Amino acid sequence: MYGNIKKMKSTTTLQLTPREKEIIQAWASGRLSHEIAAIHFISEHTVKQHIKNIYRKMGVKSKIQAALMYGLIQQKLAS
Repeated sequence: MYGNIKKMKSTTTLQLTPREKEIIQAWASGRLSHEIAAIHFISEHTVKQHIKNIYRKMGVKSKIQAALMYGLIQQKLAS
């Protein structure tokens, strides 16, 4: 897992749609799929579809990997 984080390009999050970025930000803050759906007025199924797209675009297989990578990339972009 950590090897992938080190190799990941910071441009990956730029490839996420604005909605996908909202979803992963909500994840990172500990929200559940049904909570994210309610907040954004979308179905839980739609949230799960966004999650699949995030996994594919980021090349990860878990919510934790995606949240960690997203957090690291945000830190890198901020500095």
